[in-house]
Amino acid sequence: MTFIAVISMEDCTVLAADRETFAIYSDGSSERVGPTARKITETASGYITASGWEALIEPVKERFKRECPADVGRMLSIIGEEQAAFERRDSNLAAVWIPKSTWKLSIPTGGGVVTAYYDYQANSMAGLAPGYSMMTFPSDVTTEEQEYVNSLLPKGQFLEPSELAISNAIQRVLSAVTYLRARGRSVSQEIDFAIHWGDEMRVLEMVAP
Repeated sequence: MTFIAVISMEDCTVLAADRETFAIYSDGSSERVGPTARKITETASGYITASGWEALIEPVKERFKRECPADVGRMLSIIGEEQAAFERRDSNLAAVWIPKSTWKLSIPTGGGVVTAYYDYQANSMAGLAPGYSMMTFPSDVTTEEQEYVNSLLPKGQFLEPSELAISNAIQRVLSAVTYLRARGRSVSQEIDFAIHWGDEMRVLEMVAP
């Protein structure tokens, strides 16, 4: 039940996440609960955000912050260890939510900042090519609405990073949030942005109009 936007540029990652939190019940229904939560975590080397079951995704984020894994193998080990611990605690929940929970992050490499995400099916970290974006939508967003939001961030539009390009990307995301909220979708007006561009890292707190 999270809205996340990830935009990959050359040597630059832009992450955006809303702050809504939800209670999910055994029958599959959900409702908003308070307070709101910040969903982007800063580590020593980049940023990480996630969508899925809180008791699974948050320990991974906290371990990334605490341990700062330096290679993909260690990142996958942390995720695997927390998935196994979650399964031991509740195998029924794990069967549903391990496949649905994913992490998106910026990774500094010798060739620049890479935008990456966890691929459950392949049990790997996949890279998002520059010029591409990736969205995570709350479950109440329709296919038509998803297509419209994706059209705001077309492939190849945001390839070369610059202050203007980053600002334009942020405005597109905020426009998407305004659109979804106008249609009654479960997205908070407050959106956090994390920008990792080369050696520079910064977080912006924005409010959709």
